[in-house]
Amino acid sequence: MKKLLQRFWSPKPPSQAHVVIRATAVINHVIFDVGIDTLVGGTFVLDKRLRLRFVSMAPTRARGIVAALKVSQLEEAVLLRGLGTDEVLDMQVVRQHSACLARAVVRDLGAQSAALRALPAQLGPAA
Repeated sequence: MKKLLQRFWSPKPPSQAHVVIRATAVINHVIFDVGIDTLVGGTFVLDKRLRLRFVSMAPTRARGIVAALKVSQLEEAVLLRGLGTDEVLDMQVVRQHSACLARAVVRDLGAQSAALRALPAQLGPAA
């Protein structure tokens, strides 16, 4: 368990799948804390150390930021925004859509970052 946590919070992700896991966790956290509208109105940024962050406002292109993506630009975000407008959210459906959105975030950030594209696609074997 300790090695898994160290890999999850290591400064450099060992794979693109790791970044997708992080993006899914961030997406779920934002949805449950401040809502889908804030998520869709925000931006994901990736720094030189391949750390993924969410900001609810448009970020300035600060030193160290290698990629930025407005969530509203993704088709997957439009689908997510349509959830729960008239009813109580089904958490299983939200989690499925957030996982899909996370993959889209990493895909589009990868288009801007050669370092992210260079990471292996899958998690490595457990050490």
